[in-house]
Amino acid sequence: MNFDIAIIGAGNAGLSLARNLFRDQTKKKIVVIEPELPENKVANWCTWMHKDNLSIFKNSIKGSWEDWTVSNKTQKIIHSSSSYKYVCINASMYLSQIENELNNSNILIIRDAVVEISKKNNRKEIICKNNIVSACHVYDSRPPKLNAGLLRQHFYGIEFELTEAHHIDSVILMDFDVDQYNGLHFIYALPFSERKLFVESTVISKELNQVEWYEDQIKLWMKNKNLNYLKKLSSEKGVISQGKIEYKNKGIHCIGARGGAVRMSSGYAFHNIQSQVGELANNIRNECYDVPVTMNKFVTFMDEIFNKVLINNPQIAIDLFLNTSKSLSADEFARFMTNTTSFNIWSKVIAQMPKKPFIEQILKSIKRG
Repeated sequence: MNFDIAIIGAGNAGLSLARNLFRDQTKKKIVVIEPELPENKVANWCTWMHKDNLSIFKNSIKGSWEDWTVSNKTQKIIHSSSSYKYVCINASMYLSQIENELNNSNILIIRDAVVEISKKNNRKEIICKNNIVSACHVYDSRPPKLNAGLLRQHFYGIEFELTEAHHIDSVILMDFDVDQYNGLHFIYALPFSERKLFVESTVISKELNQVEWYEDQIKLWMKNKNLNYLKKLSSEKGVISQGKIEYKNKGIHCIGARGGAVRMSSGYAFHNIQSQVGELANNIRNECYDVPVTMNKFVTFMDEIFNKVLINNPQIAIDLFLNTSKSLSADEFARFMTNTTSFNIWSKVIAQMPKKPFIEQILKSIKRG
């Protein structure tokens, strides 16, 4: 089977790129290769969105909130915005809607798993379990392989139906009033309705934990909040690299998390992926097939410094997150997290960084080149 473009993986990056190309009314022959059905991809994809952009994703939004909090045992920072909302996208719904749209297009979706990619006669040959696909241009959106030793954000979350209504009226972005022995640990919670609550235990460290550990942390947090559940509705887990992801397979373009669209200091990716594949589709329309750079050099440099300081100075981590949150308004915080920041916002963030460890780390990074 011969195609102009092959997209490997039908997640956020792969399917969003395919849809953008379809809506551009491209004449190119395109194939998407993905082994899983979209309804099996249970996940909550969250980001901040300006209120004017909510309608684009309205059919797959699971929840949206104007308020979010960051807290520890002694203080709580509350952000409330009239311009930005914290939005949760239902991943399976979003992907299913795109696949339904593509069913009426010239873009083919093949249910298969890629085994190997090689070069043959100036084209790329994609060996799958049941098919062989040939394409001029290949975009690989599969999750990246994470090397041991990298700083990682790992999590496990459960959506509960509670026995009675809770009183959580905003997103709990980070609650640090939990066990800190296994790394920088916080609870993240989304109140979908009065009796539906998603609770996630998230750790930033180099070592992963067993699922039972996260479950115990979630249950303990709920017990401390006097929250009892009737049943578990769903669960999800994941690992996100907070270090650089680099692939050097010549001629294969990487997009999404594999293509550097994850913000290293936070793990947020949805907004960056949408920006990346939107710009890429425009490039392809103009016969340019290179993947645009999602993170500029300054953001990448600062994120690397931030993460190294966290690794070497874990005792300051919680105060750093709290002070940064406190220094920004709700709108500034949303813009910072979605890479639409200004020099003024960056100056406020930098001002909250403890000077000695950050200066030391900057000097070390400059020395290494």
